[in-house]
Amino acid sequence: MFHLNLIYIFPSFRFGLSNKFDAEFPSVLTGKVAPEEFKISIGRVNTCLRKNLPLNVKWLLCGCICCCCTLGFSLWPVICLNKRTRRSIHKLLDWENNRLYHKLGLHWKLSRRKCESNNMMEYVILIEFLPKYPIFRPD
Repeated sequence: MFHLNLIYIFPSFRFGLSNKFDAEFPSVLTGKVAPEEFKISIGRVNTCLRKNLPLNVKWLLCGCICCCCTLGFSLWPVICLNKRTRRSIHKLLDWENNRLYHKLGLHWKLSRRKCESNNMMEYVILIEFLPKYPIFRPD
């Protein structure tokens, strides 16, 4: 029987929007991945968020101001930009997985989960330990 270990990397929030992930090295990853590689990977994700956040905030403020006049349709650009940001982070994590983490037996993915303090949803980076396949065992 295989037991799956999970590690969550939580985002930091500013004005209710996720603007970066915590770059503190989890002690569970000691011996699995170098702290420098971990910080580089988290830095790439944070750079992607930092690039897209100012544009999202501008559209959100504009959408909230015009929301009454447009019956909520002014919030569509924000929804599309958030979806584009999530998609770019998914692509970045896939690239990181193929480049390094699958070789180390890890899999990074962006996952949605419910906040503990309220009913809102947040995105976290989930690190899964992949099972090691016994290559010397006969079929």
